[in-house]
Amino acid sequence: MTGFMASRAASAQDDGSENPFAGAGGEASAPSAPENPFAATALPSDDVTPRSPGFELPADAGAGSGGGASSNPFAPRPVEITKTPEQIEAEIRQQAFNAALTGLIPMRPEEIRNLLKRYDQTRQAVETPVYPYPKPEIVVQDIVLDPGTTPAVLKLATGHVTMVNFVDITGEPWPIQDISWAGNFEIIKSEPGSNRLGISPMSDYAYGNISVQLLEMKTPVSFTLETQRELVHYRFDARIGQRGPYAKPGLIEASTPVSLSAGGWDLNAVLEGVPPSSSERLQVEGVDGRTTAYMIGGLTYVRTPLMLLSPSWSSSVSSADGMNVYTIKNAPVLLLSDNGQVVRARLSERDFTHDE
Repeated sequence: MTGFMASRAASAQDDGSENPFAGAGGEASAPSAPENPFAATALPSDDVTPRSPGFELPADAGAGSGGGASSNPFAPRPVEITKTPEQIEAEIRQQAFNAALTGLIPMRPEEIRNLLKRYDQTRQAVETPVYPYPKPEIVVQDIVLDPGTTPAVLKLATGHVTMVNFVDITGEPWPIQDISWAGNFEIIKSEPGSNRLGISPMSDYAYGNISVQLLEMKTPVSFTLETQRELVHYRFDARIGQRGPYAKPGLIEASTPVSLSAGGWDLNAVLEGVPPSSSERLQVEGVDGRTTAYMIGGLTYVRTPLMLLSPSWSSSVSSADGMNVYTIKNAPVLLLSDNGQVVRARLSERDFTHDE
């Protein structure tokens, strides 16, 4: 009878008819098969996190929301470490210090060094000119005040200052009374009564001129101002071919009037330390190396910072740094004054065999 009822229920399901033996919920009311006491019981899986392909299960997998029905009862429980108030306060202070340090100095020392290095390289690239630095030069030039002559040229360069010194024929300073100029230049005036002034161009292509009125001189001294990139005058000694207001009378007068027109260029060359190629250097003994002598055209040119007492000289010229050049006839012995002390110098032809 039981088998008959089961077959009728199965056939009713196959043909779509209602099962008369089904319960109110649509399920069959036939008695179920007896349970196997040895069958494996499936674990609850409602609260288990599904495994993702290629990933590990999370640490809290299997932990239910209601209190961990699937938790491992054999897992070690975390040990709670009790900290003293002093340790807690030290940790808070350390965290506050780290936060303040990060806020004030967010970069590490090596990062700061790299930043400063990059900044220095950038500033060097900006401030370094794209053209080479100009060649410096120191010039001593005689100023000619005759009408129709071309004014002397002062070669200037941006970023450099050119100092102009005015001296008379004896090498004494000639004070500046007034200055006038035109052009984009900065003129650095010295104290009143000085014989020096500084000139610096304010642009790479500044051009102009300057007129300087010296003390007790009726004619002003004019210069052309040129800005160059190849050459710059660091110092320009403008020597006036006259005796200035501060000129001191010499102990021994020259046998002939001092002249810069006849033989003056040889004097200037020797004064600048670049004698003509045709000159012959003489050997000087009895004084230090500051005194030198040259034979040019049958005359002896003595270059020395000392004052020549004997023999008498035919022409002389001095520079702003106290160097003098005397022109004398051939004389084997010179008497010089070194700060009031008389010294003796002997001149002779150089022994080139001994020099070698």
